[in-house]
Amino acid sequence: MKKTLLSLALFGAFSGAAMAADNVQLYGIVDLGVEHLTFNNQSVNRLGSGIQSGSRIGLKGTEDLGGGLKAVFQLETGFCANGNTANPYTGTSTSQGPQFSAGGSYCTGGQFMGRTSMVGLAGDFGTVAAGRIYSPYFNTLAAADPFGAGLTGSLTNIDQTAITYVRVSQAAAYITPNFSGFQGTLAYLFGGQPGDSSNGRAYSAALTYNNGPISAGGSYTNHNLTTGPGSSYVTNKIWNLYGSYDFGIAKLAAYYSDAKYGVPGVDELVTGTQNSEWKTWMLGATVPVGPGAVLASYARTKDANLSNTTAKQYAIGYTYALSKRTNLYTSYSHITNDSNVAYLVGDATAAGVGSNVAVGAGLSGLAGGQSSSGFALGIRHQF
Repeated sequence: MKKTLLSLALFGAFSGAAMAADNVQLYGIVDLGVEHLTFNNQSVNRLGSGIQSGSRIGLKGTEDLGGGLKAVFQLETGFCANGNTANPYTGTSTSQGPQFSAGGSYCTGGQFMGRTSMVGLAGDFGTVAAGRIYSPYFNTLAAADPFGAGLTGSLTNIDQTAITYVRVSQAAAYITPNFSGFQGTLAYLFGGQPGDSSNGRAYSAALTYNNGPISAGGSYTNHNLTTGPGSSYVTNKIWNLYGSYDFGIAKLAAYYSDAKYGVPGVDELVTGTQNSEWKTWMLGATVPVGPGAVLASYARTKDANLSNTTAKQYAIGYTYALSKRTNLYTSYSHITNDSNVAYLVGDATAAGVGSNVAVGAGLSGLAGGQSSSGFALGIRHQF
């Protein structure tokens, strides 16, 4: 269930002796489950699409160019396996309920081929690619999270910087070869603004280590932007670290992140006069049980520059493998909020839908200091 680091998430399928010299593969995920979500003294029951992993369909492949050089590509779009895009926290898209909605969106990625769209070259030197890709920040978080940034226990419920930076467009990236478990990633994001090459420009780097039972890594992102026409530039500076050790009977993981935003309220969780600096940490465990695993985590976040902004989440779940490609899952999580924050429980697809909002705004009747919880039971098939 784990979303892998950038090198694996994008390019792992293009390496290895088992890969054919020229290969195009159709793949995808269909994920459906029943969810019961509570928030702000309200609740909703729904059939969710992409609870453990966003439902998707894609194409990926390679072409052998000779001399150890390969062309690689990947195109991936989301789709709504439940047939509609109703937001679980804002009601239904029709008065008759979501089952009568015609949909019209992709549930994840935001647009056609909006999840991943990249082309590049791979060889002994590593991999160079360009397009729309997962950010190093998100991949680092997903590698640490026992829930793999999915299910109702997703760490993105608390560390919502990952939602802002889950994927990045206008990106060019270089991934090093694997050096005895070490692997690095460098990414540059073009601003793409007419007449202003600085606005939106960003760079990001990550270093990971995976060898035997030990896994560790970290990332740093520097994002230059303006708050509007004629405004001066501000910078978002975000970084995270994680480490895990697999003892066999259990895999233990720890995670920490720091997100400094260059403008007050840019993270949308709190409106105030000070810049936000969100500090988040998590402790988690994965315990193999038969053909499945028990998942558990405790996470906490707080804005260091504003009082009464602590949110805490505890989560537990279980996945059961019916085969190599099909599994059942269940999870439960609960979030408590201080008076100035309103974090909500989501999942792999709905984690950012309705949860990244200012207190007293965005969602009708949403107020700080309320709790949120979520229970899910479903099935995921990968092909």
